[in-house]
Amino acid sequence: MKIHDYSKIYIKTGVAVGELIILNMLLVLLLHIYPYAVMSFPSNWVIADRERMFFAVSNMAYLLSLSWTGIVLDERMVFIERVLERVFKLVAFHFAITFSALYFTKIHVAVSFLLIFSCSLFFAFACWRIIARAMVKNYRSHGGNSRRVIILGAGSVANEVYSQLVTNISYGYKFLGFFDDRAVADYKVKPELVVGKLDAVNDFIENNDVEEIYCALPAGDDRKAVPIIHFAEQNLVRCFLIPDFKRFIRKKVSLSFMEEIPVISMRTEPLLKFGNQVEKRIFDLVVSTIFLITIFPLLLIFLGLGIKLTSKGPIFFKQKRTGENGTDFYCYKFRTMCVNQDADSKQATKDDSRVTKIGAFMRKTNLDEMPQFFNVFIGNMSIVGPRPHMLKHTEMYSKLIDQYMIRHFAKPGITGWAQVTGFRGETQRLEEMEGRVKRDVWYIENWSFFLDVRIIFMTVFNMFRGDKNAY
Repeated sequence: MKIHDYSKIYIKTGVAVGELIILNMLLVLLLHIYPYAVMSFPSNWVIADRERMFFAVSNMAYLLSLSWTGIVLDERMVFIERVLERVFKLVAFHFAITFSALYFTKIHVAVSFLLIFSCSLFFAFACWRIIARAMVKNYRSHGGNSRRVIILGAGSVANEVYSQLVTNISYGYKFLGFFDDRAVADYKVKPELVVGKLDAVNDFIENNDVEEIYCALPAGDDRKAVPIIHFAEQNLVRCFLIPDFKRFIRKKVSLSFMEEIPVISMRTEPLLKFGNQVEKRIFDLVVSTIFLITIFPLLLIFLGLGIKLTSKGPIFFKQKRTGENGTDFYCYKFRTMCVNQDADSKQATKDDSRVTKIGAFMRKTNLDEMPQFFNVFIGNMSIVGPRPHMLKHTEMYSKLIDQYMIRHFAKPGITGWAQVTGFRGETQRLEEMEGRVKRDVWYIENWSFFLDVRIIFMTVFNMFRGDKNAY
């Protein structure tokens, strides 16, 4: 039995055709605005129609870049950050290929024009793919591009798999039933959803066009699935194994192999990959350098003058805090309090008498954190990451909160996921710090470049809006 599903091809083709149309429309528009952007190098080799050659190069560069980056919208579960990341890589490859090809064909295009074109391309492609993603989800919600699935097992793990597959109809799964050998009284699912015993699966596969099987049998019974999986794959049915180890692990993990021995890592850490480390460090260096050269001198003049006029003491405040891998470092801030002996042990509280008037303004708008761009430039902080805590708090909370020290697997940041999701400022109760730690660990396990970008935008928005928890 071979199941023909052309929806995946249609989705990818539709996205690619749409992007080719967008690319060429953008080129037409920009060349109309900048009619002299394209010209030939002084050479004996002069192309008669430079603009037409530019169009050809750009289109070929797109197709080549697309073959490397791919389109993920045909997958069942695709998050916005992943879509934007693919678009960013696509446009970056496109820029590099186009620039190189134009150089070798002796066609000169101003770099500023290529940058404008690439930025426009990124925003246009991003909007198109987000729209296409919504269209695909809507199409699946109405029964299109569906996947016919069965689940082996009727226990608690099988029930959780069922909930994930069926709860969101935009994923496009059509559930056909559970199969299990246990007694009805031992089911953890609705009995009416169980359509048979395990020995009936093969006949069911042949008669119902099953496309995917999820094996969620308990340990000991999973050996019964081996002949079923063999039969299914012979009939071009894809099989997925759901291991029953949720008693021990309740979060995302990664699987690797030591020779032929499977090894499960307790958590995924994208920033352990060298490429991701380089990407994040380059971003930190570029942004911190630009900020320190342009905006920071103005802040230093105006805020420094305000600090000096409103209280005695230095402009900057430095404090030892816990950094990556538990290493201590000096964290810099604009001083927002009168000089006091409790600065290294006591958090700022609401209506804290130690906070100066200009200090309250800086705390409310996050401007007191701006000197930490020096920490970013030096390399002991990142723009985005878990906020660094004073040493006393690290010592105290590491004894009270499970997984507290995990947040130090990454560089601390000027802003972080916890801060933009409501966990900023004073932590009066242990539950508040636990919530912050939970979000810090989630960030470490789910890092992506566009998650950082999202957090930065949310932070800037909160700066202008003001944060009620900042005092």
